[in-house]
Amino acid sequence: MILAEARKMLEENGEVAFRVTELAERCGIAVGLLYHYYKDRDALVAAVRESQFLAHIEGDVEMLANVVSATADLDAVLKIIVDDFSNPRSAERNEFRLDRMEALVAMRHNPELGQRLTDAEGRLTTEIITTVRQAKKDGLVDPMVDENALAFMLEVIPLGTALANVYGDYLPSEEAWRALLTRMLVSLLPPQ
Repeated sequence: MILAEARKMLEENGEVAFRVTELAERCGIAVGLLYHYYKDRDALVAAVRESQFLAHIEGDVEMLANVVSATADLDAVLKIIVDDFSNPRSAERNEFRLDRMEALVAMRHNPELGQRLTDAEGRLTTEIITTVRQAKKDGLVDPMVDENALAFMLEVIPLGTALANVYGDYLPSEEAWRALLTRMLVSLLPPQ
């Protein structure tokens, strides 16, 4: 509840106007209780931004891991990566991407947030690399593909599609985008 209300306040008025006393009031709790959980205002803001950064990506990583380990079905994996994670026309996905970017921008002046996001990203990357290793064992990824590079690519492409918000008339058709991504990903298959 605290993080959700704090996020609303940050979205309403920005970080500069964020006041811990107002948050306590909105949550119906004592200010001292907030400081019991968060050492100071910056730690509270960092916790909000971290939750914003992780809000949907953890579920995405888990979904991909489940499909790879359960089915080892190339079409199912491609569908998730191409049609779900990397769909530039999905309004919901674009909101998730912008939330992640907002958290990244906020860390510029908040070293504690930078460390929290680095730690969180380390956990995510470890899970993605585990999934890539499983995909290699299942014959979905060439054993010669660098796991760190592929893990990075699997996060960069969806995040980069946030540019769809400003790409205007240059945004490729759904078919062209899907064909390009599929071609790129199929190139990662083991040699036949």
